[in-house]
Amino acid sequence: MSRGSPAFARMRRALLDGVRRIPEGRVVEAAQMGEALNIPARHVAYMLSQLAPEEAELVPWHRVIPADGDFGKADRRTARQIVQVARLSAEGLTLQDGRRLTLRPDLRWEPDDTHRGTFWAEEP
Repeated sequence: MSRGSPAFARMRRALLDGVRRIPEGRVVEAAQMGEALNIPARHVAYMLSQLAPEEAELVPWHRVIPADGDFGKADRRTARQIVQVARLSAEGLTLQDGRRLTLRPDLRWEPDDTHRGTFWAEEP
C-alpha cells in the first residue's frame, strides 16, 4: 500500500486519532494498537516514525511503546528512542535497569477496537 494511497491516509488518520486519546502517564504497545486497527505493529511504528516535526509535537507518539516495554540498551538507541524515553520519563514513567518499562496494569491503556474488522483497501 503506497504512502499516498487513500487506504494509507485512512489508516494513518485512525492511528493518530487513537494515539491522541492515550492519557498522559499511560502507554500502549505498538502491537496492541495495531491489533485494534487491524494493521501490523510495524505499520504503526512506521507511521509514527514518519510524523512531521509539527505533528510530533501535537501527537503523543511517545506513548506507543515497543513490545514488552523493551527499549534495548541505552548505547544502541536511536535519537527518536532517546526522545521517547525522555518524554516518558517526564510523565513519570521510568525504565527499569535503564532498558525496560515495567508495564503495570495501571500504566496500560486499552485502545478502542472499532477498526478491528476493517479491511483498509476497501473504499469507505
